[in-house]
Amino acid sequence: MDGELRIDRSASAVRHQLDQESWVDVVGGFVVDAANEFTTFRDDTPWVQNEILRYDKYVPEKRLGAGLNSDRSPLLRQTSMHLRSKYRVEFSGVAALLYRNGEDFQGLHSDREMRWLDDTMIAIVVLGERRPFVFRQRAPLSTNPVRGHAGDLDGDIALMPGEGDLLVMGGAAQRNWLHGIPAADTDRARISLTWRWTSKRGRPDTNPAYSEGRQFSDAPRQPGSRGRPPA
Repeated sequence: MDGELRIDRSASAVRHQLDQESWVDVVGGFVVDAANEFTTFRDDTPWVQNEILRYDKYVPEKRLGAGLNSDRSPLLRQTSMHLRSKYRVEFSGVAALLYRNGEDFQGLHSDREMRWLDDTMIAIVVLGERRPFVFRQRAPLSTNPVRGHAGDLDGDIALMPGEGDLLVMGGAAQRNWLHGIPAADTDRARISLTWRWTSKRGRPDTNPAYSEGRQFSDAPRQPGSRGRPPA
């Protein structure tokens, strides 16, 4: 029941200033019973396989995903209300991702599907394994290669959210910075629950977004195919 608090509203945020326009808030221990919530979301969420367009064909992503209604659970409802109260904006959500083990990862990217990137917020509740959450200042690809493993982080900013922490990226973080979850040496799973907001101010980004062409389906797929999600 919602009468039982699933979040610690008194937990304080530590702000990390990435640059003059970009910041990250981290609230340690935000989820009260993080281990139980992790098990519930892992076992009860209808996870599906993502595919993403890479050059001329679709390939499976190295993680599973699901879209959730914020009314699905007390944790989601209470987090939505907390974010609205704390940051005074209406977030959309909730997107869930399951990294099954250290071989699942997310390459460096920004959430460009939001289009207006000058003033955004992305809030992520992280359940399960602590893994590096890496930030790298945006630069031309020739000078900004994507590194594939958590051990290759020289010059990057790496936070370690997990076990019920809340992370909120804000300001121009999506315009000025890339973020990602490198592969890691672990057999434990990680779940992220994500809410998003953009002010829709400034100049929209018209470049192709990382997730364009992505399809969700629980049907068997072959790399290179483009299936249709179930009706």
